[in-house]
Amino acid sequence: MLQDAVRELDGGGDALDRARLASRCKARASDAGLRVTREVIQLHGAIGFTDEYDAGLYLKRALVLSAFLGNAARTRRRFATLQEDLLAV
Repeated sequence: MLQDAVRELDGGGDALDRARLASRCKARASDAGLRVTREVIQLHGAIGFTDEYDAGLYLKRALVLSAFLGNAARTRRRFATLQEDLLAV
């Protein structure tokens, strides 16, 4: 997927394709980041929430970044709309 996005950007594809790939990448990255940080907290237990341990900081950052410019569900809806637009063309 990331290779597709890089190839599309290098190839100078149209704006609709770039927007579709950007939405797809953001949704996948958001889900992956949240899943990894939540698993780290689960593995390390309550110490993961303390200020002395970096896992709590990473979880907070992942939550903020996943919500930045729309969460994964909103991004997937945008991707679906762009996909419909692409099929309609």
